[in-house]
Amino acid sequence: MIMERLSPGAMLDEGRFQVKRAIKAGGMGAVYEVIDLKLGGKTFALKEMLNPAQDVEGQQLARERFLSEVEVMRGLRHPNIPKVGTSFFHGRSFYFVMEMIHGVDLSQRLKEQGAPGLPPARVVGWMLQLLDALAYLHARTPPVVHRDIKPSNLLLCEEENRVVLIDFGISAASNPGDGLWIGTPGYAPAEQQYGRPEPRSDLYALGATMHQLISGVKPKDFEFARLDELGIEADPAIQKAINAATQAFPQDRVANAEAFAASLRKVANIDMPSSTAAASAVDFDGACESFKNEVLDPRLKELIRRYGNECHTRFLPPALDYLVFTLAYPTPFELQVIKDEDQKRVAFRVKDGVLDAKTLGTVDPTAADREASTDSLLAAFLSGYEEAKSSGFGFGF
Repeated sequence: MIMERLSPGAMLDEGRFQVKRAIKAGGMGAVYEVIDLKLGGKTFALKEMLNPAQDVEGQQLARERFLSEVEVMRGLRHPNIPKVGTSFFHGRSFYFVMEMIHGVDLSQRLKEQGAPGLPPARVVGWMLQLLDALAYLHARTPPVVHRDIKPSNLLLCEEENRVVLIDFGISAASNPGDGLWIGTPGYAPAEQQYGRPEPRSDLYALGATMHQLISGVKPKDFEFARLDELGIEADPAIQKAINAATQAFPQDRVANAEAFAASLRKVANIDMPSSTAAASAVDFDGACESFKNEVLDPRLKELIRRYGNECHTRFLPPALDYLVFTLAYPTPFELQVIKDEDQKRVAFRVKDGVLDAKTLGTVDPTAADREASTDSLLAAFLSGYEEAKSSGFGFGF
């Protein structure tokens, strides 16, 4: 396969994103650090996924599957899962933008501090965070299966002792007997290597990962030596949990992420993180989701109906990140609604044709007056649009 790589300075998505550097690369894509020029230079992670299909029909099917899966990912909101924003195509590659997580991956941490492994109580604390994320993913309809859990795909935010599950679907390995499967040998169970991943496949991978982080031994050939045989002192409940997660057949494994977590909570002296920052982020995300669903979407859908052919926006995105609502008569006038995570506000901006966007105001999605504030900002946007239509000139903002 021809590997596409982006150079620093490359511009994507009609000039919105500029590549700063490549972070990592795998067999089916790469991750880049980019800046969003429409959001004032804010930094994000850009994930590239190469289209493996060679024929036109296969490429189209791959595009449709990507669009379907990325829409699911855009709706995910959990403190141990990066938030996904916009997506686009470039050449033969698919791209989606997600929040930049600053930290060190656990593979690197194991190399730096493993003696030979990391403290079991600390590892169990990380695993409980990840199991909460997996319980959330697996409860979706249909379940979201990560398929590539391993130490290098777990990023530790050290200030919060928070671990984040990254790299959804970027690594791949070729199975000569069954074609292409996503995952990494040693962490992927047999059913996944046969192309039939399911939620319990993630539990196997997490069990293999936990064993490696505690023992310092990389998993191989579906064999996991007992921790005590390796000279590792650990609570017996840890060994029991690893055994239950790494059974060869999925029906013999621990039933689900909740049951896995319950077994680990029996471990003494678990090192758990301070959850204040994560809880704050989740609260703001939840408030924005509620604001979009209950306040913003109904009003914009009414404007779509009212303005008919003058409205160039037909569908609203499932999550609030960077929403653009366009009216045009004859030139486009945009309402940009942006989630400002730094200020914990939702910003409303207006853009007249080729002119720079100007801020109309902001709304606190948690405030009691969020409906009145939104109505006021939408009224200002519509007033400017109507004035532009009647005068033939742009907004007077």
